[in-house]
Amino acid sequence: MTSTNVNPSQQAVSAFQRLKIDDRLTVLGLLLTSFADKIPANVTNSLPTEKAAELVAQVQKLSSEEQLFALRDLLPANRRDQDEVMLDPNPSKAMAELAHGGNKISTGEYGNMQPEAKLAFWYLLAERLRTAIMGLSSQSQPSQQATEVLNSLKSLNTDDLVSFLTKVL
Repeated sequence: MTSTNVNPSQQAVSAFQRLKIDDRLTVLGLLLTSFADKIPANVTNSLPTEKAAELVAQVQKLSSEEQLFALRDLLPANRRDQDEVMLDPNPSKAMAELAHGGNKISTGEYGNMQPEAKLAFWYLLAERLRTAIMGLSSQSQPSQQATEVLNSLKSLNTDDLVSFLTKVL
């Protein structure tokens, strides 16, 4: 009988990546607002915040609805994105995004950031705008899948939690 060494952080990454984009935003919003105190100050103080703060300022200038559209576009952005208008795969949501003129935040700029700078962006965003930025209201409940991911994250130590965040952002 062989035993496999399963990395709980990697399992959480895989589960997170299978979530719908709004569930990912919910998990990030709840994670960063409730677990932010688990991330040591020396980690958060060493994050590259200059570019992250500029992007947060751009997001803050948008209406709540536009912020949600922008974050839906930014979260999956990577180095190959060159300021494309990224649309929701749901046709009715994509039409609403097109009606709003697409994302006003640079997906290419975000996609080219190092993982630590992306972590700084989301950390600053949660710190400044709390969960409202991610379309969460006090009455909303995360989906069952999002709750399962959040529950799995509760068992991670600080290093694994930081590792999870840098891998999913």
